[in-house]
Amino acid sequence: MKFQKRHVDRAFLKIREKGIAPNRESKKWDIIDPTTGDRFPPKAVLRIAKELAGDETWSGGGGPQTNGPLRARGFEILLKPGLEISEAATDIRDVLKSGRDETTKERLVNARLGQGGFREELLEIWKGQCALTGCDIPAVLRASHIKPWRASSDSERLDPSNGILLAASIDALFDKFLITFSNEGRLEIMSGVEAEKVRKLGIGPGQRISLSADSLRYMEWHRKASETGT
Repeated sequence: MKFQKRHVDRAFLKIREKGIAPNRESKKWDIIDPTTGDRFPPKAVLRIAKELAGDETWSGGGGPQTNGPLRARGFEILLKPGLEISEAATDIRDVLKSGRDETTKERLVNARLGQGGFREELLEIWKGQCALTGCDIPAVLRASHIKPWRASSDSERLDPSNGILLAASIDALFDKFLITFSNEGRLEIMSGVEAEKVRKLGIGPGQRISLSADSLRYMEWHRKASETGT
């Protein structure tokens, strides 16, 4: 029997009693219990709802495989509170309200958050290290767009060549156009930023990164924006 809305309602109750194991807390999404307003991890809710219904189609997959079936049964799925107030949240809401298919929506949302396949591709391209410092602590690495999200087309948003893996502090400088890179990959610090302060982050003029030919056009866009103070 395919799971139904009542099975999801019962899943909420079961999670309150037993917890969500073996699932973990969701990093991005919550499903809302319409009766109480409580938030739960969608993957755990779907797994339990299907178990209660005797529905053996559960694949364990996330993204549209989880959120889509729950939305189809009338449940609201929202970004976690810490994400809802960010600039990214506005971009994500625009994607979710669009007419794109569900798989494309999920890929775009993941790319906007620096997660999912986009992040995995950047981890592979940059060998799991910050492109500039070599830092290889996953928790501090940010999968960012070179040409910013709002200036990019959907294909550019999903293109790993438009991505760069940077440690969080370096990413903040890059995101604000305070640093950029030449066609040769040389670090360029923008005027108005004291090189000595940047050196305290462990970087400085003369450092280089390796840029693929496909990434050069995106970096050219970023460099022009940095030079004009965009």
